[in-house]
This record gives sequence, C-alpha cells and structure tokens, in this order.
Amino acid sequence: MPSYEVSIIAKSLAKTETVQVLKRVCQTIWNGEGVIKRVEHLGVRDTPYKMSSPDGQRWTQARYVLLDVDMSIPNSRTILSEVRKDFDVIRTNAIRLDQSFIRPCTSGRECEFGEISIDETKRKNWKRNKLKKTYMRTQNREK
Repeated sequence: MPSYEVSIIAKSLAKTETVQVLKRVCQTIWNGEGVIKRVEHLGVRDTPYKMSSPDGQRWTQARYVLLDVDMSIPNSRTILSEVRKDFDVIRTNAIRLDQSFIRPCTSGRECEFGEISIDETKRKNWKRNKLKKTYMRTQNREK
C-alpha cells in the first residue's frame, strides 16, 4: 500500500471536542482499511485567509494535524471524501509520499531505463559536432 501524508485543518474547538474529531477521522481511515503510522498535532494557528467549514461558519484560526497513513489507491478517494463530510473538518488534503529513487547505474546494478553510460569520446564528438553546426549557422546568417 502506498504511503500518504494527510493534512487536516479542523475547527479550533475545545480539547475534548478536538479529540472526538480526530477519533472520528481515524475511525474513518481504519474502516477504509487504512493504517495510521503517525499523528502529529501542529497546534492552533491563524489561517492564511478566512475559511468556511461545511456548516457555513467562517474561521480565522484552526487546528492543524498531519497523519502518515498507508492506504490503497481506490480506498484513498473514498476515505478522503468521507473525512471531508465531517462538519468539524475545514480542509483535508492527501499527498502521496514517493519512495526514494536510487539510480540503477550508481547502485552497482546493471544500467536500466536508458541510463547507459556514454564514454567520453562519444560525448566529446557529439559536443564538437553540435558546436560546429551552430558555428556554421551563425556564419551563414552573417553572409
């Protein structure tokens, strides 16, 4: 399952109500067969602009929470749509975390995916031919 970083902007409510909101969000993720690896509460902050919650209230301060979640791609859409329906959640966004890419030629394995090493003589010849062509074009323009 791919990993996602889910950011949640929730209403700036009392502590007990905020806990209930996070429990509902986590329960929605668990019901959608997602695995929560980490929860990070970033605190109450001013929003960059006035944000409206689904019930129409405007908020200038909100609680920011980050979740690291493993969930399948088809389930991620349904889970996020369910989280967005919660009236205490103002905004939700999920970003897929890519695994770090290791180039095949630098890891000691055989070169793949067009990463064939080019020897220096071919590179120098290509560069010399390219410079020669551009020089000839400039000479023709001057005439």
